[in-house]
Amino acid sequence: MPEPSFTEGTRVRIADRDATSEDAKSGLFYNYMRGMTGVIQKVYPAQEAAIEIDTDTMPENIAIRNHEVQEQMRTKWLDSLSEEGRNRLTDQEREFKLRYVALVSTKDLIPIASEQQTVKSIKSDTDGRPPHRVTSTELDVAEQAELQRRKQTS
Repeated sequence: MPEPSFTEGTRVRIADRDATSEDAKSGLFYNYMRGMTGVIQKVYPAQEAAIEIDTDTMPENIAIRNHEVQEQMRTKWLDSLSEEGRNRLTDQEREFKLRYVALVSTKDLIPIASEQQTVKSIKSDTDGRPPHRVTSTELDVAEQAELQRRKQTS
């Protein structure tokens, strides 16, 4: 089966497989990445893609560490501003979100294009781990894809 071509902005899930020694050499896949979802930020010619990971699909220990680092950086940034500068910030400007981006081989990416595909990937988890919980964003994307499909066939 030919490998799908990916574009920036495509929602994807990282394959649920065991890391190999080749993965350790390339640094493009680690076991903790299994099943995480995100959006492609950049596709590189070497069949690699930078994926902005959805924090709600991270393993708990990684999500906790990501949150801790985010809060440390936010505090450091706010402390570096003058009192006047901090007071001028809007609530939205005070918000500090740390993006988690992973470089992954495109062969380990599964496009999330429809609800059917999302359900199929959830059912493929056969190693005894609990299935990945589908996020509301994934459901919204699947719903929009299904509505487009129905619109085209009617």
